[in-house]
Amino acid sequence: MRFGDTIDVIDGKRVWFISDMHFGHRNIIQWCRPEFRNLKEMHQRIVSNWNFVVGRYDRVFCLGDFGDFRLFRKLKGKITLAKGNHDNKQWSKQYVLNYRGMKFLVLHDPDSMATNWFDGDWIIHGHTHINSPFIDIRRKRVNVSVEVINYTPITMEEIYHIIQESKNYRDNRPVR
Repeated sequence: MRFGDTIDVIDGKRVWFISDMHFGHRNIIQWCRPEFRNLKEMHQRIVSNWNFVVGRYDRVFCLGDFGDFRLFRKLKGKITLAKGNHDNKQWSKQYVLNYRGMKFLVLHDPDSMATNWFDGDWIIHGHTHINSPFIDIRRKRVNVSVEVINYTPITMEEIYHIIQESKNYRDNRPVR
């Protein structure tokens, strides 16, 4: 995908975002997921939450650090993958989405040089886990790392409404 290419989102209730599942990554539990006793428990929660909200024909943008690809077949939806720093596969690194008159850059690492060209409205990203807020009003960023979205994908429509509502506030939102 070239930088100027865009995807027009028609139904924001059927387009989802999630990042940093780290399936199969044992150390992630001790680093930032102490609520899980083991990988099996973590995998079950993420897959269950995902399949509870995502429909079979919905589109899911997974913004990097997917992990063990064997879990891919267990997940509902048409999954579009963006490459993260822990991914070995050669997926696209970023996407530009238009929704309700707004332009979103969708990628893994919001601090990468790949964002310098972007002149749109907001960046939807992962990579930062719990080290950045869910909504960063000043930087116009939405963090969809699993830890800040309760291990459950979030829709484009929900993100849009939260951004609109955030115009009334001066502070960031730490979690969804």
